[in-house]
Amino acid sequence: MMVGGLLLALQTVLSPPASVDPFAFFRQSVVMTDDDRRQLDRGASIARILPGQDQAIAVFAAVAVDIDGDRLVQWMRRIEELKKSSYVLAIGRFSDPPRIEDLAGLALDDEELSAARQCRPGDCALKLSEAEMRELRRAADEARAGWKPALQQAFRQMILRRVRTYLAQGQSALGPYEDGERPVFPGARLTALVGHATFLDHLPGFATYLDEYPRLHMPSVESFLYWSKERLASRATIGVTHVSIVRSTAPGAPDVLVAGKQIFTTRYVNASLGVTALIRGEPGQHAYLAYLNRSDVDVLGGTFGGIVRWFVQRRVKAEAADVLVGLQHRLESGQPDPRPSREGSGSRP
Repeated sequence: MMVGGLLLALQTVLSPPASVDPFAFFRQSVVMTDDDRRQLDRGASIARILPGQDQAIAVFAAVAVDIDGDRLVQWMRRIEELKKSSYVLAIGRFSDPPRIEDLAGLALDDEELSAARQCRPGDCALKLSEAEMRELRRAADEARAGWKPALQQAFRQMILRRVRTYLAQGQSALGPYEDGERPVFPGARLTALVGHATFLDHLPGFATYLDEYPRLHMPSVESFLYWSKERLASRATIGVTHVSIVRSTAPGAPDVLVAGKQIFTTRYVNASLGVTALIRGEPGQHAYLAYLNRSDVDVLGGTFGGIVRWFVQRRVKAEAADVLVGLQHRLESGQPDPRPSREGSGSRP
């Protein structure tokens, strides 16, 4: 017994420690294999579609990066520069407090203007509430020949009102989308997406913060809102995203985690939650940029829902890898250009 115990003790001391899995944080949602790690360490990116339920589509992507947490946070604060790509047609960050001037660079194209003018509940090409549809039609009708610029400004005012409502009362106060047969409440869909992101439980209180903002205050979280007009499929979609940045030194937690919660969009997506994390394993190993997005979309029902899902997933997977590699190159290019800063910290944008 004594000899056996001594051998066991020696084996324990002499055995090399188990390697740290930098992707353990996401293990509840995605499992990375040794082959995946080798592919990333060779400089390739990976992207895969995760199992989805109902109208949800989920994608995970990762790439090795040579940056630290400070670099990622600095670039995130310059979201307008970081997100520049062929997919992003226009983008702007909201002030604190948000102002109508923040939306000066946002414009509907002619197709969107015509769609907004013709919107009726249950028959609208844009995701709007019935009250918003009436407001936009009234602005266009009253302006007569000058209806296009009047409608542009009314649309910006509508977005600003949604942003202010969200900041004051949270996502549960967001009005429904009434473009289809049944009203869709984006706040309820966002709550479901946050609840599905069980890996966030490793960051105590953060998932609750995302779901209950602004009722729950977390001084350690830095946040802001931005709007963007992005190309999705063959059309442009306009959205507003709430970005929350949290840093951690807890074992197994990302150096930096950035959650992007979409609180408004004009097409395709009812709600979306994207998480970008800078993670690393043992000292001297690569750092990795990992991205997981789960979106509730409105194009997967009906007789051809399975076929539509296949095409949407294929496109989302390809675009996720392209976008992440673009972010990698921008992050590794150096510090963002300096500029007078209006950013602050804390749980308010």
